[in-house]
Amino acid sequence: METVNIVLIIIGLIVLLFGIGAFLNPNFARWINAPGSPRFKAIIAIIVGIILMILSLIYRVPN
Repeated sequence: METVNIVLIIIGLIVLLFGIGAFLNPNFARWINAPGSPRFKAIIAIIVGIILMILSLIYRVPN
């Protein structure tokens, strides 16, 4: 696994955890730059985190 893929997994995990935190505590949703309610912002962050992690596992980014 390349270094870039590991970094993408870590970033995806951070975004995923931030989305879960915003889902549980709506005050964190203020930092998510998306339109809508706090619950919708949290769902967007969770989906983006999952997509980043899947892309890092499927696509090999060369150094």
